[in-house]
Amino acid sequence: MDTHHTGETVEVIGTFNDMVEASVMQTKLKEAGIESFVHDENVLGMNPLGGVKLKVFSKDKAAALTLLSV
Repeated sequence: MDTHHTGETVEVIGTFNDMVEASVMQTKLKEAGIESFVHDENVLGMNPLGGVKLKVFSKDKAAALTLLSV
């Protein structure tokens, strides 16, 4: 997996109710070779309406959305 992403933006592809749900989706992405990131996993207790955001690099967004059918 390419770990050099100079100048690439990261975009949200989904917001989930809990970390477990986000982790399941993150695992699917990883199995397909798509690097992803979880954001706001630690603020659920303070702001449960915000959710856990799953992000990918912009170049992977279309493939990730197709894979996850988000």
